[in-house]
Amino acid sequence: MSWFSQWAHPADAYKKAQEEMQKHYDEAQAKLDPYNQNGVTAGKNLTEEAGKLTNPAALQDEWSKNYQESDIAKQNEAMANQRGLDSASSQGLFGSSPAIQAIQSGTAGIVAGDRQKYLDDLMQKYLAGVGINQGLNTTGAGAATTQSNNATKFGEDSATNTFNQNNAQGNLFGDIAGNALPVIAGGIFGGPAGAASAAAGKWSTKGGKK
Repeated sequence: MSWFSQWAHPADAYKKAQEEMQKHYDEAQAKLDPYNQNGVTAGKNLTEEAGKLTNPAALQDEWSKNYQESDIAKQNEAMANQRGLDSASSQGLFGSSPAIQAIQSGTAGIVAGDRQKYLDDLMQKYLAGVGINQGLNTTGAGAATTQSNNATKFGEDSATNTFNQNNAQGNLFGDIAGNALPVIAGGIFGGPAGAASAAAGKWSTKGGKK
């Protein structure tokens, strides 16, 4: 931009500055936005998870519907049945009600233990998921805070820049008038010598070599 253009259009510099500010602001917000969005999603998940954890009976019922006996439990049941039958046979109790009840009790205990192991394993995985969502939510909250601070700072800087832009022309002519009037007054009241003296005095107040 030439010196004449700068002089004729003093507000252009503020416009360029605003464009540069906007560019960097948009870049910063775009980089933070994915973390913010992940945090929002994680927050929704945490709310749902917290609701389920406050009603553990309902959560257990929900999980129990999908329970299927493990292969290991089935093998243990078969072994328990065989041992029970062998024991009853050796005691001459094969087919008796007490022997059958003992076998059923043993296999029922195996199934109950397998089911509890299934539920405990699910709970550990569920809580691990809660922990992941907590981490994402915390990171997202940090990103949202930074974005908010960026927006506040950008708004303040933009307001100041807009004010300066709107007043640039007036400030320029005010400076020109402030510089010219002493010179003109010196010329009117002091002739060429007075004008030269006024100009020299103005030069010295503006950082000249006087």
